Amino acid sequence: MRVRLVLILIALLALTGIFFWYSPYHQIRSIVTVVDIDAPGDRVWQVLTDLNGYRAWNPFFTSASGTLTPGSTVTITAKVGNRTLTFHPRISAVEPRKKLAWVDRLISPELFEGNHEFEVIEVDQSHTRVIDSEHFKGMLVSVLWRRTSPALLQGFRAMNDALKRRCEASSASQP
Repeated sequence: MRVRLVLILIALLALTGIFFWYSPYHQIRSIVTVVDIDAPGDRVWQVLTDLNGYRAWNPFFTSASGTLTPGSTVTITAKVGNRTLTFHPRISAVEPRKKLAWVDRLISPELFEGNHEFEVIEVDQSHTRVIDSEHFKGMLVSVLWRRTSPALLQGFRAMNDALKRRCEASSASQP
């Protein structure tokens, strides 16, 4: 009798897992923004990778600390709407002057995972494009998306505008 009960529980758990894997609860949602900056790529990279400097200019990631090496964990505090969230993502990629990326999970990627990436594209010596994106997946995404995505998009846009102002102001003051 106990073996039968255990087998039924295992079957129910497997079916629940399959349901969530193939259901709308396991969708990928993305936010992608682009900002063109009248500053050299080196300057943009310098501002993006100075985590301690985020406090001075970044209205979305209001503070950050840690070492930007693949595999390391950093601490980031974000202002999302009226909420302040602190998370500890793992750096997944650092390609100097090209790409900075991190990944954050809540328990497991099946439950919630966010992959954030800054792609820095030097258009010419004095113009740079930054593609700022985050891709979310896991069962909690569809539950949280409708409520949080407007505030996240607003945060991305505010950060991009502030990054542009910061880079262009410092670039104009340099010879």
